[in-house]
Amino acid sequence: MREVFFYLFAFLSVAFAVVSVTHRNVIKGGLSLLASFVALGAVYFTAGAEFIGIVQVIVYGGAIVVLYLFALMTMDLKSFGKEPLRTVSLAVGGAVSLFLLLSILYAGYSFYEGSVPATISGAKELALPLFYRFLLPFEVVSVLLLVATVGAVAVGRREE
Repeated sequence: MREVFFYLFAFLSVAFAVVSVTHRNVIKGGLSLLASFVALGAVYFTAGAEFIGIVQVIVYGGAIVVLYLFALMTMDLKSFGKEPLRTVSLAVGGAVSLFLLLSILYAGYSFYEGSVPATISGAKELALPLFYRFLLPFEVVSVLLLVATVGAVAVGRREE
């Protein structure tokens, strides 16, 4: 039964991702991107990686999509939809996407040697290396994100 839910949520994740890329309304595309992230979190849950599933839903489903939708709502979307679709760009994008898909499938099949053991799925297995072995890089990234946040607020402030 677990495999049925795994494949169901995997299919839903891919379907919502396709809708988010191909839909003409960017708000509905953003909401389908949110649905894709939530379905991908459910895939992680069914695979036994509960911590990664929770992080997927909270970070990507909560923060990234809200930021994405907020940025889209501040844009002038009426002029965005009037641009004509160029068939040359569509053909080149499709060819590049097909090439990347075939490359990923070939690499996956050539490096596949059997089942992968599920050794890292919980918070303890992820926290020990993160906070002991990689503590300095973790703190450097957190300070860098803090500086980027302060810089974004400083740039985004309006002069009064």
